[in-house]
Amino acid sequence: MSTHRDTGTPRSTSERNLGALGASVCRLVVAAGIVAVAAPAGRLSAQLLNAAAPIRVGHYHLNVTSVDEHRKFWVDTLGGTAAKVGTTEAVRFGDVFVLLRPQKPTGPTRGTTFDHIGFAVPNVPEFAARVVERGYGRTVGRETATAAGATPAAPSPVYGRFEYLVGPDGVKIELVTNMAPNAPPIVHHHVHFTNPQFVEMGRWYMKALNATERPGATDFFFGADLPGIGYMLNFFRWEPKETLVGTAGRAVDHVGFEVRGLKEFLGTLPAKSINLTTPLARERALGDVDRAVITDPWGTVIELTEGLERTAR
Repeated sequence: MSTHRDTGTPRSTSERNLGALGASVCRLVVAAGIVAVAAPAGRLSAQLLNAAAPIRVGHYHLNVTSVDEHRKFWVDTLGGTAAKVGTTEAVRFGDVFVLLRPQKPTGPTRGTTFDHIGFAVPNVPEFAARVVERGYGRTVGRETATAAGATPAAPSPVYGRFEYLVGPDGVKIELVTNMAPNAPPIVHHHVHFTNPQFVEMGRWYMKALNATERPGATDFFFGADLPGIGYMLNFFRWEPKETLVGTAGRAVDHVGFEVRGLKEFLGTLPAKSINLTTPLARERALGDVDRAVITDPWGTVIELTEGLERTAR
C-alpha cells in the first residue's frame, strides 16, 4: 500500500484505534494525492445479496433543475433503470434508488458534508471515457475550485483505475473497479462523507447506525461497515477555505437508509442522544412508506425508511 502525508494534524493513538471492530478486510489506496477505497472483490456487490440486512443504503434524494437532464445522466449514461417510487421519479441501481425531486438546488454537492456517491464498474477508464464524451466533467477526491479540468488518477495497485465525475447540478460520483468475475455493468458501492471533524463524524454514524470501523484508518480517512452489509460508509478529512454546510436544499438533499423494524430502531436513538428531526410518519410521495428523519451534528440530513422498495415500480 502506498503512503500519504497529510498536511493536517495527525490523529492521536486513541483516535487511530476507534474500535477496530470491523471483520472485513479494507484496502486503502492513495494515488496522486487522491484517496479511493476498495473492498475485496467479492464484496463489491454485497449489498445486492443482503437485502434482509438490518440497515442498508436505500436511496439518495436529489433536488434537480431538470428531471430530463438527470435521466440522461443516471439512465442513459450511467446505465441505471428508470423507475418510480410512489409518485416520485427515480433511477434504480440494484436495491438503491436515486430519487429526483424537481426543485432547483441551492448548490452542488461540493461544499457540503456529503461528498459523493460511489459506484463500481468492471472497466473504469472505458466507462469514464464514455461519460466524459457525453459532456460530463472529471474532478478529484478532495475537490478544489480548479478541479473541473482534472485528469484520470494513476492506477491503483489494488484495483486498477478509479475516477471522480460530476453530473448535472454538480452531483459528484466516484467510479471504482469491480474485479469480481462476470461483474455487472454498474452497482452501487459506497456513500462518502467529508468533514474536518471526520473522526467525530464517523463515530456519530457508527453509533447511530450500529456500524463498525474497518481496518485501515489513517490521519485523513477511515471507513465503517454496516451490519450484514460490510463496506459502505467512508469518512474523509477535508479542510477547504470555505465552511462546509449541511445537505438540505443542495443537489444531494439527503441520504436514505432502509431499516428493518424501523419503529423499534427509532426507539433506540434517545439512549444514543440522537433526536428525530422529523418523527415517524407515512410519506405519500414515496408511496405511503414509513419514514423518519435525523440530522447529524454537521447538518447532513439522513432519512430512515422501511418498505421503500415495495413501493417502487
